[in-house]
This record gives sequence, C-alpha cells and structure tokens, in this order.
Amino acid sequence: MKNIFIVAAVFTALVGCGHEDKKRKPVPVAVAPTPPPVAFVGSKFTRPYKYHGFDVAKVSEILGVKPNAAGNIEIETNEHLIRYDVTDGVISYSEVYMLETAPCNQSQSFDPIVMLDAVAVNLADLEMNTRMTHLATYHDHQEKLKISVTCEQDGTPIVVRFSNKYYRGVKNDNRV
Repeated sequence: MKNIFIVAAVFTALVGCGHEDKKRKPVPVAVAPTPPPVAFVGSKFTRPYKYHGFDVAKVSEILGVKPNAAGNIEIETNEHLIRYDVTDGVISYSEVYMLETAPCNQSQSFDPIVMLDAVAVNLADLEMNTRMTHLATYHDHQEKLKISVTCEQDGTPIVVRFSNKYYRGVKNDNRV
C-alpha cells in the first residue's frame, strides 16, 4: 500500500512537469548580495570598487575596520591608504592613495598602468578616456566604473579613484 502512494506522488509530480500554471505566479525572493571577502587585507592587491553598493556595516565587518566619525572606512598600510566613502549607509566611492609614490609632481608624467595593476584592475576591460601629464581616466564598462589615476598636487601620493556616479556607459566608438 505504501508503494502505491509513492508511485502516485511521483506520477502526480511528473504529470505537471513542463506545464505552466497560469494562475500561480512565482514568489519573488529577495536576495541581498554579499560583499566579496578580502583575500589579501593589507596587501597591495585589492579591488576596492567591489564593495560599492554594499552596506557599510557589512563591509566594516568583513574588513575588520570600524567606520570613522563621518561613517567612512579607511585602511592604511605602508603601501597605500584605501578610503571607502559612504552615502546613506552604503559604500558609494573608493580611492587608493599609493603612498609609495609620494612625492608626485604634476609636471612629470607617470605610468597609470602600473598604478592600476597595483590595485588589481583588469586592464583588458578598460577604455582610455583622458590622458594628461598628471591625470589618466578610464571607463570600465563591465564594472560600470569611471577610474581616475592622478597626481592631484605636487608632493602628494598618486591616487586611484573608483566611481560609479561619474561613469558614462557609452563606449568610445570611432564609427561614423
């Protein structure tokens, strides 16, 4: 008798396969994204933009660093200072001060690719936007980022900045 119930249950389940029930709608499941773990906290290889859009409390917990009085997170090593800026409790912007590059000089050109490589940016995904002696800007269309590498003032370190806010999602296409 027990086998008959099992067979009936399996048969009932199989009969419905491939048929859509028009009356029943799927219940949306709210899935909160989880920020990526930091594999090398304190290492020069980091991707601070991976935390954009995540709750500052969760990122603070992952990084093991408490937010400062302004609610932002800062991590400093001998190699760099990483700042995560927060808007309404969410990481919205990040920048990496490359401390080993101080003092930079606005009138001397530098190699932005070396700086981007140092923060583990995938160079193949970048499109050059602007290049000046003291500034290089790129768009990463896959990550929807505007990335700038700059010597903003003589005597300071070179800074790599990541922003989704100023990203323009238009690829530079030279077609007429």
